[in-house]
Amino acid sequence: MTARSQDHHQGVFERLPGIVRALVADHTPHLPAFKGLVITGTDRMRLYLTAPDGNLTYGADVIISHTGPGLLAGITSGYLDNEHDQKPTDDPLCDVVVDLTSY
Repeated sequence: MTARSQDHHQGVFERLPGIVRALVADHTPHLPAFKGLVITGTDRMRLYLTAPDGNLTYGADVIISHTGPGLLAGITSGYLDNEHDQKPTDDPLCDVVVDLTSY
């Protein structure tokens, strides 16, 4: 691994605590609840969020280095509820996946 690649990986992982804090600290009962996350690639992760009624678990695929206030606001503003963006999944941890890598 090159020094540049190591710096990128470190920068990505340094962002994770802030992302988790933002999802947990801003939670209110009528918004999706943060359930967990899995790193799925070099700069990618899948966030797991439970619908407010608890009937559906979303897997939201995101690029870690692009995750900021805009994406987090989009997640909590109902963006996940758009049925046209939901895809079936074989991931046992979620019911549907929403690709937010271009958000």
